[in-house]
Amino acid sequence: MSKDKLEYRKYTAFIDRQTELQYLRNYINEEPESIFFIHGPKSSGKTTLLHKFLEPLQKEQKLNVKFMDLCESFANLGEDFFKAFLMADDLDMKKKTPVFFKIDAAVKRKLLEKRADPFKVMKAEFLELTREGIKPVLIIDELQALEEIYFANDKNRLFITALFNFFVALTKQAHLVHIIVASSDGCFLNTVYNDSRLKKCAAFYKVDYLAKHDVMRWLLNLEKYSKITAYRLTEGEAGKIWDTVGGSFGEIRDILTELFDNPIEEVLRLYKKKIKGMIEYYIGMDMRKEKILEVFLKKETAHIKDFIPQGIEVGDLEGLLQDMVRNNILYFDPTEAIYYPQGKSYRWGIRLYFEQGI
Repeated sequence: MSKDKLEYRKYTAFIDRQTELQYLRNYINEEPESIFFIHGPKSSGKTTLLHKFLEPLQKEQKLNVKFMDLCESFANLGEDFFKAFLMADDLDMKKKTPVFFKIDAAVKRKLLEKRADPFKVMKAEFLELTREGIKPVLIIDELQALEEIYFANDKNRLFITALFNFFVALTKQAHLVHIIVASSDGCFLNTVYNDSRLKKCAAFYKVDYLAKHDVMRWLLNLEKYSKITAYRLTEGEAGKIWDTVGGSFGEIRDILTELFDNPIEEVLRLYKKKIKGMIEYYIGMDMRKEKILEVFLKKETAHIKDFIPQGIEVGDLEGLLQDMVRNNILYFDPTEAIYYPQGKSYRWGIRLYFEQGI
């Protein structure tokens, strides 16, 4: 049975994003000259946006898209990244991992014996595609999964550094491939953003949470956008969902699922309680974390200097903030150097933690 014939009680919605879609289209329609970094908080819809962007474009243009989600398929492969990327047929096919590059048996043997340079193998295919009039597009989601990986034969050489050098050669120098990197890890992107060499070869674009008017349009038209017919929401109920999770695409989707079987007041109460519990568990007995989050009782966003009056040593502060970003408690926007909680729900969790409500 094809996917088109399957029936579900709820479908993935896609709301507006025309500005973002046009920005991506503009990037693809220009000669490659930079790595395109898409950043934004968790559940802001970055991956969904990329898939929706590619659907019509692949029908309009001759593209060869290689889409790699490192968190989903290759997070634990280490230096076997090349094996996964170039020889996907060797992986567990239950994951339905696509074959990214076409290589013959001889090249495959050389790669396994490490007698061939995998970067050259990839570049050769990109060159062949362009000779055939096909645009190569390489998309890597959550690239930070490779951040701490070193080459097996050189523990002083970070794998991701070599990868970025390769990306710069493909874009800035050879104008050969459109490369899009998506990540919700602001600390990882901050390293990239402040690298003087990479900064000149990269473009950064933020995909933020949905605006209120888009959320309300979605929630008041559930049958149109999510194919939900089992219930409808009033304007007041839609407003309560906005007040709880804001424009967080993933969280709205989760709440809509809960509403099939539970009343809205109970769903939202339990959701706030869950986020409060996550905050409480994360803080544990570390009062330094508590002092950092206390700042957001009065501020929407904060720069690192805003945490200094809390009496935390600067060296400890940087590490704690990075840990909060990596654990999706806070989001860090590298282009503005600001921190803020991961959406409205986390603001609720922080407030309730300090109020000890619910």
